[in-house]
Amino acid sequence: MKNKEKKNESFQEFDDFVKDLQTVIDNKVYEDFSTYALELGKNPYKYGKLPPNEISVQKNWRGSCGDSITYQLKIENGIIQDIRYETDGCTTSSIAGSQTAKMADKKTIKEALQLTDKQVLEALGKFPEDSNHCATLSVTTLHLTIKDYLKSNKIL
Repeated sequence: MKNKEKKNESFQEFDDFVKDLQTVIDNKVYEDFSTYALELGKNPYKYGKLPPNEISVQKNWRGSCGDSITYQLKIENGIIQDIRYETDGCTTSSIAGSQTAKMADKKTIKEALQLTDKQVLEALGKFPEDSNHCATLSVTTLHLTIKDYLKSNKIL
């Protein structure tokens, strides 16, 4: 019986250790990210692919950090009617891509081209400073995608 009690004590000590460690991790995450940014990390906006027959333009761009983002846009009458993105990067790239998609969706091409990485970061609230380049990556990719559309449709 004493061996079983010792095992139970060991399991309880381990469970307590894991709970304490998770609390430390959670506290660090909330120091670095706004609740809103964390929600986009868990439930990204417009992540995935458009149906092939709805794609007006798509573009992939790789940033200096090695992450890349692909945007697919459905454009009608100069308005982004639908948008999707994918990334092979970290969660911060996905969060920035998600916010960029949210801010460009249903906007005119002109409005989307005026979007800045600073505006994306402001909308996200708290975001790790060493990940600010993810917002630059997402906005740059969006702009390049739109410019490809304009060139291919001889608008530029």
